[in-house]
Formats: sequence, structure tokens, C-alpha cells
Amino acid sequence: MTALGVRSGLAVLAAAGLLTGCSDKAAPDAHPTATPAATSLTNCTPLTEEQISRAAHADTLTTRHRPPVCVWQAQRGGDESDLTFTYTDRESLQQTWQRAENDGFQTEHLTITEQIFGATVTATGFYIRNPRDPGDCAVAAADNGTIVWRVQNHSHTTTADSCAIALQLATLTIDLAP
Repeated sequence: MTALGVRSGLAVLAAAGLLTGCSDKAAPDAHPTATPAATSLTNCTPLTEEQISRAAHADTLTTRHRPPVCVWQAQRGGDESDLTFTYTDRESLQQTWQRAENDGFQTEHLTITEQIFGATVTATGFYIRNPRDPGDCAVAAADNGTIVWRVQNHSHTTTADSCAIALQLATLTIDLAP
């Protein structure tokens, strides 16, 4: 499979949950009113551009949203990465896991932990690694639905660890408040 095919496949993987959720034909009043946190996730504002830029160690950040997929292009000197964010409240973390494995991606469980008010609060998630491209990694996590942050390090340098950046973005995005 070509690199373009792999990238397209991962983009489809990241967007499929949102597309499935957006195609629901239920009456508008059949769903509860969106909370401010859910609205920020669906409106491509899961984090500020400053937070995204800092997590990706980016010198510049360019927005290229095509809803329902949110994309930022990060430049670090000569290095370039695409940062993709998707959110769905219609697909479980288990369904996302199963789809990733069915599409040939490597998955690995992870737990995001934070200390809040003296208590340990956790979120369940997993890495999605592209076995054909070591510069391509995503983190999916549970957050009143499923969020996915995918980082594609197009420069394939070791200075931008795609999995570490995806994990940091996911950790900043999920709501671990007790």
C-alpha cells in the first residue's frame, strides 16, 4: 500500500466515527442539548491553538479544518506534522479499537492518569500505530464519547515523537474532573 493510501486510510479511520455520528437521521429533539465541552469537541476547538502549538513544539501552526475532521499543520524548523482531531459521541472506545485492528493498525492499551484534589482520576484509551509508517500515531480516549488525536510526522525525524505528541494532546483534551 502506498504512503498516500495509508494516510488516506488513517484519515478515514479517524473520521469514520464522526461521519457515522453525523449521518444519524434522528429528530433534532431526540438528542440532549450539547454541553459546552461537547460543543468545543465538535466545533474543532478542543484546545486553544497555543496549547496545540506548545504540545507539538511547533514554530507555526496552520489550520485546515474540513468538518467533521479538524486538522492543524505544525512546522518545527524543517520538520512538518499534521495534527488531526476527531470526536464522536456515537461510537464507543471498543468500536474504535475494533475498527483500527480490522484495518491492520497496531493497538496498545493506555491509561491517562491525573491527580485532582488529592484523588487519582483516570481515563481509558489506546494507541493506534501504523505498522507501515513509524511517524504516524494516534491516541484514542474515552471522554463522554471517543476522541482521537492523530499525529503524522511527515519529516520522520526523531525530534517529533508522534505518539508522545498525540498522548499529550489527548491528555490536555479529555475532561478528568471528578
